[in-house]
Amino acid sequence: MKNMLNLYTLVAVTMLSSCTEKLVMTTPDTSYRARTEVGAMLQDNCPVIAHTYADSTFLLARGVTETDVHVQLVNGKVEHMYFIRIDLDDPGVTVKVGMPYDVDVTSGFQRQTLTEMASWMDAPGKRVVAMVNADFWDVSNGDIRGPIHRNGNVLKDTFIYSEKLYQQALSFMAIDWEGTPIIRDSVEYRPMKKDLKECTGSGVIVLRDGIVPDQTNYPGRDPRTCIGYTDDGILYFLVCDGRSQLWSLGLDYEEMGHIMSALGCSWAVNFDGGGSTELIVRHPSADVFQIRNRPTDGAERPVVNTWTVCVNEP
Repeated sequence: MKNMLNLYTLVAVTMLSSCTEKLVMTTPDTSYRARTEVGAMLQDNCPVIAHTYADSTFLLARGVTETDVHVQLVNGKVEHMYFIRIDLDDPGVTVKVGMPYDVDVTSGFQRQTLTEMASWMDAPGKRVVAMVNADFWDVSNGDIRGPIHRNGNVLKDTFIYSEKLYQQALSFMAIDWEGTPIIRDSVEYRPMKKDLKECTGSGVIVLRDGIVPDQTNYPGRDPRTCIGYTDDGILYFLVCDGRSQLWSLGLDYEEMGHIMSALGCSWAVNFDGGGSTELIVRHPSADVFQIRNRPTDGAERPVVNTWTVCVNEP
């Protein structure tokens, strides 16, 4: 009997040692320090980020960089985020609205994947280097929820608001004739309309004049697309994957606001999310369009319009 108890004790100690060793081996490295400018700004300035696990950056074109960041939030949720940083003061960089087949239409709006839209839009002197999905649309009839301006042409100047879709058609994102980005509420669109060269509708404003608003009226965590800007000419695209327990769960609006604020933005706004959340870039060495995030549909979803970064290259 004594020998049997000794055997049980040995087995228990061995199992405990094995479990302890496994736990130590799989514990994430929380001492990691961000290596990129964007990653460091988030790690040092963002109150909703607890740990950074990895970050990397690369140059897409002069004035345009991509940074990918893997973080854990203070609530324990893990997120994979992708940032496009655009220097609007670089003379070769422009930010434009993209539409299917690169055609201006005022009705009968179509949908197209980002890769297809980029291929139609790409041309010498107007090389597409990055693109994200933009406005919401009514899945029942294809109606785009907000206004559309392209190259100064006003293709649509109305908002279609519905209480059933209360997070849509609330605001607009625009580039004025001086190349300055503007995010404002939908009620401010009409008096500013003539000053807007490029424009789409957008949803909840997550950062308003440097302040993160209370967003308790807008619950939910999803894949997100967000655009924000600083007061000194830097525009950021943010795409966050979501709905994947082992990869990325997605963000809520308040978290997005704090993230964009940590990058120095004064204004930031949410665009269509979920399966529509997509980012493509022109691969800097292979010269092909590449989707960077993991869309929840498992493939690119056709969308109604985009925000696109172009550079003046042959």
